[in-house]
Amino acid sequence: MEFQTTRIENKDLCNVLLKWLQTLHLKTPHRTLYDITDGVALAEALNQIAPECFDDNWFSKIKKDVGSNWRLKVSNLKKIVDKIQDFYQDCDTQHMGNFVKPDVIKIGDQDDTMELARLLQLILGCAVNCQNAQDYITNIRSMDEKSQTVIMQSIQDLERIQGHPQSIITTSLGVDTDDHQEQIQQLINELQSVTKARDQMTQRCLELDSQVSLLQEEKTYILDEKRHLEERLLESVEDPLKGSGQRRQIEELKEELDDYRIKLKTQEREMADLKIKFDLLQETAGEARLLKDELDILRDTADRVEKYEATIQSYKKKLEELGDLKRQVKILETKNIAYIQQNMELEQEIKKSSMWKSQLEIYKKQVTELHHTLNDETNKTDKLEFESKKLLENLNTLQKEKDRLVIERDSLKEANEELKCCQTQMKKTSTLEHSQTTSSDDMESAMDLKQKLVRLQHENTMLKMNQKEPEEDKISVLQSILDNTRQQYNELRLDNRKANQKILELESELKEQTENNNEWNSKIKELQSQLQCEKDTRSLDIEEKNTTISDKDQFINILQVSLHQKDMEIQEWEEKHKKFIEKAKSVVKSMDAKNVSLSDVDISVLESRLIKANKEISDLKKEQENYKASQEIEEKLISTAFYKLAQTKMQESVDQRVMNQGLLQSQTFLSKQRQQTNKTVELNPPKSRILSSYKLFD
Repeated sequence: MEFQTTRIENKDLCNVLLKWLQTLHLKTPHRTLYDITDGVALAEALNQIAPECFDDNWFSKIKKDVGSNWRLKVSNLKKIVDKIQDFYQDCDTQHMGNFVKPDVIKIGDQDDTMELARLLQLILGCAVNCQNAQDYITNIRSMDEKSQTVIMQSIQDLERIQGHPQSIITTSLGVDTDDHQEQIQQLINELQSVTKARDQMTQRCLELDSQVSLLQEEKTYILDEKRHLEERLLESVEDPLKGSGQRRQIEELKEELDDYRIKLKTQEREMADLKIKFDLLQETAGEARLLKDELDILRDTADRVEKYEATIQSYKKKLEELGDLKRQVKILETKNIAYIQQNMELEQEIKKSSMWKSQLEIYKKQVTELHHTLNDETNKTDKLEFESKKLLENLNTLQKEKDRLVIERDSLKEANEELKCCQTQMKKTSTLEHSQTTSSDDMESAMDLKQKLVRLQHENTMLKMNQKEPEEDKISVLQSILDNTRQQYNELRLDNRKANQKILELESELKEQTENNNEWNSKIKELQSQLQCEKDTRSLDIEEKNTTISDKDQFINILQVSLHQKDMEIQEWEEKHKKFIEKAKSVVKSMDAKNVSLSDVDISVLESRLIKANKEISDLKKEQENYKASQEIEEKLISTAFYKLAQTKMQESVDQRVMNQGLLQSQTFLSKQRQQTNKTVELNPPKSRILSSYKLFD
């Protein structure tokens, strides 16, 4: 930025801006330009203008008792300029643009008024763009007119460099928008009247053009008539009788021609006047266009003003939100401190929990042993359940046989009792008949016997006669039954042969299956041996992992001891660092009091010591973080190893159970087949073999 030195001299500008600075009622001295060069008064003014940006924390970094030390002045002024730049960057409506930063070295060392004026102008821009801008504008208005004009020009220069054609601040300081509105309204009215006149003139021009075209057509028509008349004249000269009448016509036509010429001249004059008026109207239309462009520009500026007002309101809201966010940040910082304390307590609890790790391992071993015992007991219970089921089945069959035998016994008892009753009755009847026969006569008995014999002979003859006819029928039926039985016998013989062939095939297959079963038994034994080997290897791996876990626990304890030692070393280094800083501050203060500057060698030595101390602290912190990360990784590895161990143990128990069940099933199946083969061998007839083969197929 280059100030307009023709209008305002730098010293006058500095004095006016100093007057404005004195209206802020600051605590630090600010009567002369020399009092401001240390930057303390300027920092206090910025803290008063925008405390949300130039807060107390930033103001505390400004060194107060500077004296004549130009380096401290320059450092204060650098902080002020950087913070002002941040303020302008935070405000989206304000941009530094082509603004040249004030040279703080010239201000601190040479008390340059031009650079100081730049810095004061930036502070004035901060005051005009802050939240309480209206209060500072009223303070500026309360000053005298000369200082007001100077401040106004400096604000306009700053806005021009930032790229703002017209600002709200300049309008609030002295630019009245009502006059502009009246001028705009007048221009709009004039433009409307000019456009109406232009439209009327264009319509008039069109009418005149149409009239001119009609007159030209009439002119051509008259010229044609003139030519015809001249031809007739020539003919009339040749013909003297017709000449008198034609002369009269020629004279009349000449008079008409003269009238038309007069009309043409008047219309040409009117056309020239209309062209002049048309040119004037075009000029006025061009002016109206320019006025319309200016009006559009003014409308754009008015729209921008509204937008800027809206953005200012939005930024005010953002500033309020920023204050809320700062409060939230403070709350989060307090929460963070509380979480850090909780972390420290948790670390102490972790150190205490290392004592319980050994007991936890013992409990883990006990749990694994209990799991093994539980698996054994479950296997035993499964076996006992299977045996109990078998015994229950046998008991049910025996119970059924017992019930059947009881029923047979009861039926036999009843039959025996009935037989006994029948025998007693027979004995009684035989005794009675014997007594009667002895008492009756022998003659009666002989007659009865003869009659009975005759009857029996008659019945026998009748039966023989009756039996001769059905016997022939029975013979034919028996012959057909015999033929059927022979066919069935032949079919059964063929079936028997086929069944014998199948039995032979099945016996060969059974032999092969027995051989395969032997092979399967050998394979099962091999698998059992492999499983045993894997079990041994896994048990060895588990023992190795347990040893590694114990070694890592020892290593963790060693690392915890070393970490405690390094924490103590860090605390010692921090205490030494603080002592070095305090010594350096005391040395700097004593050197400033004596106005003696430290040598570059001493400063470099102190800086190197500080750098070394910071490096050592950072290295120790990194080691601590690495140790914490390694500790977390080791804990995760221990937990994963424990879970893997438990999983492998469970898998081994499941595999053993599956193998035991598989062996039992295989033995029962083979024993059943052998029993069935033995039964088929014991049965002699072929039907038993067929049944055994069907059983095998099933």
